[in-house]
Amino acid sequence: MKLLDYLFHPGWPRRALFALGLLLVLAVVVRVLLDPIAAHFTRRGLSKSVAMSSDFQSVHVTLFPPSYDIRRLKIIESRGGDWHHPLFYAERAGVVLDWRRLLHGELIAHLRLDGPKIIVTARPTPGSGITAALGRMISARVDRGEVREGEFLLRDAAAPHRPEIWLHHIELTAENLATRAKLERGHPATVSAHAILDHSGAVSFSASADPFAAKMEFTGDLAIRGWKVAELYELEESRAKLQTPKGTLDLFAEFRARRGAISGTVRSVLKNVEVLPTEEEFGSRLKAWVADKRLRLVSNRVPGGNAVETVVSIEGRLDGPDVHLWPTVLGVVRNALVEGISAGFA
Repeated sequence: MKLLDYLFHPGWPRRALFALGLLLVLAVVVRVLLDPIAAHFTRRGLSKSVAMSSDFQSVHVTLFPPSYDIRRLKIIESRGGDWHHPLFYAERAGVVLDWRRLLHGELIAHLRLDGPKIIVTARPTPGSGITAALGRMISARVDRGEVREGEFLLRDAAAPHRPEIWLHHIELTAENLATRAKLERGHPATVSAHAILDHSGAVSFSASADPFAAKMEFTGDLAIRGWKVAELYELEESRAKLQTPKGTLDLFAEFRARRGAISGTVRSVLKNVEVLPTEEEFGSRLKAWVADKRLRLVSNRVPGGNAVETVVSIEGRLDGPDVHLWPTVLGVVRNALVEGISAGFA
């Protein structure tokens, strides 16, 4: 009876309303302060890099579920960087944590990047490596990562003419990216993606890997369909003083690494390619005429025109101390692309 009397005391609605109002005020205060605090620590964390400078528009944090969003993030080189052409830009980068796994002391995250633009310059000297960087991180696993409407520009500074590979409209999904072997739970890390190469090539890519194997262990495949060879003008002109204004290239690569040994094949198919000189002098015109005639001589008749197919093998070993998984996979893909193009035009 005393409990009922207390609950239904004439003043209880006022006390309940006061308690509810207090909770709402506390929630508003936390909500108002949380984002500025998160932005402060984000800016302080990004400023620790000597080689890179960073900026962003805003940060948003929630507690239920635990999440973190950063908007319009830009990263440039500290020396000579350009805020209008950053090395990395993302319209939105967000992470949501699995709060159930947090109770067990594990960080299981879902990442998403909207509208990222990335510029990577491949240099002759090796970098520190993604794997080494992961090793310095806290124990965590990205259960699923997504990229939506991304762009990626690869510049090869090691090559004489610094060729570029531009991918856009990238849709990428990565799963089971763990920083510790115990978090893998027996499942490989996987990546799959679709994109447009330059202005015409339809690209699909997939890879599966064991990041913690004693020797490199991964498999992957790459397919490019309908890439207009006119977009290869810079590469062809610099090497052979020739151009191909018409025709398309299809390229298919399969590769694998077992115990540090790489193997695979690259198949390229040139369709309806026309070869022309880049200079009017007799030698260049003769060279283009011979190349064009040889191309037609070795072509196989296909519906709608001619096609030349070339197959090359991929072989090598990965035993160096500075070999790291995902940069190596990217390097294999780049080499497969270059070898396939070179073999097709050889």
